[in-house]
Amino acid sequence: VNKGFDKCDYFEIAVMAFFVIPQLLFVYPILFVLLLPPVACNLMYISVMVPSDSDSIPRTFIWTLHCVSQAMLCVPSASVALLSLLISRLAMLLFGTVYCMYEGGWNRYNKNLKVIKPYCNGPPLYRYFSDCVAAVAGMVYRRGLIEFTSSFSLMFIINPWIKFWITGNIYTSDLSERFVTQVGGQLNDMTIEQVASSFMTYISRAKNRGAHRIFIHNPVLFCPHFPFPTQGKKRKWAVGLEHSTIACFVHTRHFQSSFNESNSPALHAFSKGEPPCLSRSAEIPIYRVVLWRNNPYHIYTGGAYLY
Repeated sequence: VNKGFDKCDYFEIAVMAFFVIPQLLFVYPILFVLLLPPVACNLMYISVMVPSDSDSIPRTFIWTLHCVSQAMLCVPSASVALLSLLISRLAMLLFGTVYCMYEGGWNRYNKNLKVIKPYCNGPPLYRYFSDCVAAVAGMVYRRGLIEFTSSFSLMFIINPWIKFWITGNIYTSDLSERFVTQVGGQLNDMTIEQVASSFMTYISRAKNRGAHRIFIHNPVLFCPHFPFPTQGKKRKWAVGLEHSTIACFVHTRHFQSSFNESNSPALHAFSKGEPPCLSRSAEIPIYRVVLWRNNPYHIYTGGAYLY
């Protein structure tokens, strides 16, 4: 038994288990079956319609029709996912309110609302549905139909509970902002430009082939895919995906543009409306991954920078 656990931790785990285990037994298989057709069609589209080594999926009229068909195919699974989310959030509200009343934690609750306020107005995922389709296409091409659909189905059930009930519970925990620096291993055999170009090739390119695809498809624990923003759009961010045992939707701001004459990742920043780089030591900023509070399909709230 972890001696660091207290009664609050056991309360959170018990409530989550009570609601999540039945959903894993009954809702997860339904979601998996309902998500297979749209995910399979997405895999077929990127396999057939997108040229190999494409930085992004061409936004053609056929792509628009594909997104419309994806929207229709996703209606059953989206309905189940939204119903699951509604039930889960109501359960959190009920048991969170009971806990606050029992512990007299309303001051803590009000303080927590102020802590999360800056992260509560993120762009809604369903508004940028075509971004979600592009992110899913790139990820299922990387990980395969069954593996990705499995983690994608789990995302709709587990992620809201981890995000709102375990890692950022406004009812039971004293929330605060934490700043953590993670330093990767040295890459002395590569120039900084090669490192940045490799990041964009493996993480952002829509469709890799050959050795690149084999490397990405290795059974690694964590596999991100942050598609480049649509060419010609004013916004410099796009919806992305992180893949592990469970998938996670993210909002990613790009500091570098991929679009150039050679159709390969280019190391030049967006010229107009470039998102600010907050680091004073970064040689080449690449991504800012924003984990909005109102995005229920990532397990954390905050942001991450990749330089």
